[in-house]
Amino acid sequence: MESLKNKTAVITGGNSGIGLATVKEFKARGAKVLFTGRNPKTVAETAELTGTIGVVSDQSNLSDMDDLVSRTSQELGKVDILFINAGTLKIIPFEQVTEEIYDEYISINQKGFYFTLQKFLPLLSDNAVVFLMSGSGTKTSTFLGSSLKFQTAAAVNSIVRTLTLELAPRGIRINAILPAAVETNVFKNAGFPAEAVPQIYETIVAGVPLKRVAKAEEVANLVAFLASDEASYINGVEYIIDGGLARKAIF
Repeated sequence: MESLKNKTAVITGGNSGIGLATVKEFKARGAKVLFTGRNPKTVAETAELTGTIGVVSDQSNLSDMDDLVSRTSQELGKVDILFINAGTLKIIPFEQVTEEIYDEYISINQKGFYFTLQKFLPLLSDNAVVFLMSGSGTKTSTFLGSSLKFQTAAAVNSIVRTLTLELAPRGIRINAILPAAVETNVFKNAGFPAEAVPQIYETIVAGVPLKRVAKAEEVANLVAFLASDEASYINGVEYIIDGGLARKAIF
């Protein structure tokens, strides 16, 4: 099904996890896709594997974003779909968060989102679709060491709510994607020991009504649907995809 045929798409953080799954899904549905990542080797391998355009770029670096917009203009011209997905995860007790850690995290997961979208505005087609990866999961629960994660997620959700009105005159739709309990390398990349990751997922699954974690492809399928013309009236929504975790019983 080529529901995205003749569409152009940009996905930041597209060389692993949900980003990579979305790159593949968009490509399968007929879109011309450009993605970013920070590791040159991984970006090159992913581009070759998927038949898409890979660009080495750091979302926290505004100069990189200027270069990315310029490269995108050359490769794609206008952009029909923009998925700002790149981000990082740090689980750190509140009292151990330093100013350096705080600034680095905000630069990627909040400032990076805000200015990436702003810099891409001139390239966005009228009636384009924008997605921001909030990653805040249920919005109703937190966990120890998550003060950085949830404050930036809340900020991203707020960006979606406010920009829904500002982008609407051009017909541009914007939605937030809020996955939880998804099987990716996020915990490994956050510095958790490899042997601890299975136990983390076991704990997560215990709280999910469907009693399993999601595949990254399941989130990609949601994003691909929302990017299609079939979802042309869906705007300003925060999409939780968590197997019912937000509705788990507390007693």
